[in-house]
Amino acid sequence: MESEDLTIGKALKFARHDFLNDLQLMLLYMDLGKMPEARNTLLETTERMRHLSMLEKLRLPKTEIWISTFEWRHTAFSKKLQCDIIAGDRTANDEVIADYLERLIGIVGESVDPMDEYIVHIIVKATEEQWSLQLTIEGTLSFTESPNLPNTDDGFEVSGVLQDKQWTFTLSGR
Repeated sequence: MESEDLTIGKALKFARHDFLNDLQLMLLYMDLGKMPEARNTLLETTERMRHLSMLEKLRLPKTEIWISTFEWRHTAFSKKLQCDIIAGDRTANDEVIADYLERLIGIVGESVDPMDEYIVHIIVKATEEQWSLQLTIEGTLSFTESPNLPNTDDGFEVSGVLQDKQWTFTLSGR
């Protein structure tokens, strides 16, 4: 799967489109008298926005942009984001982290079936001293064994596990 070039204008367009879809879904539920579903959609949308907003505390702006725009550029995947971040100073090279993530998704993209559904669960955790970013790709991958991860010596560590056709990899650093 190839990553789409994303301008600020395109990113804003995608964000507006996603937000309007959520509003239309809420309105549909209200029109059908399904208030619990409308309320749940509102709460889910609010929670998703809260996690996206929390990414700023990571203080890795390129990585934040990569995560925030992921599913707009990699349309074969859906994204589920969970963050638990305390702001802190980060020593890892932010640009290298974002580039590394892009290379990893490129490797995964080579093994996806365009007719299948793929969800990337992204869990970002950070304390004042350290951070971790875990991506779990859910969906049938054509890997038979864990692919070789690109090397890194840029202030963060990487590990990966392929189990039951689900690939989880974790980046961590200070």
